[in-house]
Amino acid sequence: MISFKVVALAEHPRHWQTAAEWSFNAWHHEFPSDTVQTYLDQYKLAASKPETLIEIYAAIDIEDNLLGVATLVDDDELPDAPEPGPWLAAVFVAPDSRKFGVGSILVDHVVNRARNLGHSRLFLYTEHAQAWYQTKGWTKIRDTIFLGLHHTVMQIDLLKARNN
Repeated sequence: MISFKVVALAEHPRHWQTAAEWSFNAWHHEFPSDTVQTYLDQYKLAASKPETLIEIYAAIDIEDNLLGVATLVDDDELPDAPEPGPWLAAVFVAPDSRKFGVGSILVDHVVNRARNLGHSRLFLYTEHAQAWYQTKGWTKIRDTIFLGLHHTVMQIDLLKARNN
């Protein structure tokens, strides 16, 4: 068991570089023009523009190690997406922290935050984790091809969703 808390990444800039490197490495095949700096710029935006819906959350253990991240954003850059947003995006858990509930807690945090902001639905797209999200109450909307890669677009009804 890992003891950790979920915090706003904007308030913990010492973890930005690691989070940016994780994100770049995880998604550069989907966003080939992005760099580590692209993610650092997003973190700076989240920290400096509270009127913009981009909130990045981090799981941090009691020794202040970064375990994972997840984002709530108004638009997750899926071309021609008819879904209005907001989106759960960029969920990543460090490999040695997986299977301890870190991803579940991060996703639940973002779901609750979207609900508290008054949204009725939350969307995501995933390349590989459809089954995992379904166990958390998400439902498939459609399949799509993005940059030649198959993705599944999913949603969760925030009016019905409950924490697991």
